[in-house]
Amino acid sequence: MLTRIISAVVGIILLGYIINTGGWIFYLGISFLNIYAIYELCNAFKKINIRTNFLLSSFFSVVLLYFVNFFYEFDFIVVYFFIILMLMLVFLNSIIDNNRTNLNDAVFSIFSFIYPSLLFICVVLVRNLSNGINITWWIFIITWACDTGAFFIGIIFGKKPLAPNISPKKTLEGSLGGVLSSVVASVVFATYLLPEIETIHAIMLGILVGFVCQVGDLSASLIKRYCKIKDYSNIIPGHGGILDRLDSALFSFPMAYIYLKILL
Repeated sequence: MLTRIISAVVGIILLGYIINTGGWIFYLGISFLNIYAIYELCNAFKKINIRTNFLLSSFFSVVLLYFVNFFYEFDFIVVYFFIILMLMLVFLNSIIDNNRTNLNDAVFSIFSFIYPSLLFICVVLVRNLSNGINITWWIFIITWACDTGAFFIGIIFGKKPLAPNISPKKTLEGSLGGVLSSVVASVVFATYLLPEIETIHAIMLGILVGFVCQVGDLSASLIKRYCKIKDYSNIIPGHGGILDRLDSALFSFPMAYIYLKILL
């Protein structure tokens, strides 16, 4: 437990530094996290004899993050362009080298690019919003509050399994407690640090993020079950890998960004 706490504190300090600093520090930090998350995913698929294109996925993620971070009038058509280009190159490689590369490898290569990169793209997009530093922390706090609330309420009141085949310890009661914790954290944070956000929007975002972050958590667990691994890596002592630590945020930031852009 002490190792987990120390790792969490160090991780939050480092994350806080790159978020609050911005610029090239932020870009390089987010790029590293994205590349390592892709590496973890590719390594997990390798356990079940699926060979993904790590170099191509990493290259596209770094270039895409550059456009997202340094071009403030960013258009999502750039994301579509990179996804289409990735599709063409991966399948072209499969066509040329059909003796070594099968369709599974091509499909999982594309997935390895899109799945983690979507999170980090949206982290950058949120960070670039007006008052983006506080909003970025807002979303992280809501996500972490859900994780913490679901854990403790699940231990105390949990009876009905939520997804026993994917994550046996998670319960429906814990899940509902996690959403409630997200709402409380969202309202409190917005009241003191984002006074321009109306309470109704803080409540709605708390509910949405509280729900989708659990979907992100279970999705990452589903992949681990599929690949027959316990953790994606051991880069974070006591926590596992980047994807193990940020699995809940995988869907939180995309959902939050969409909500903020459409309604706020």
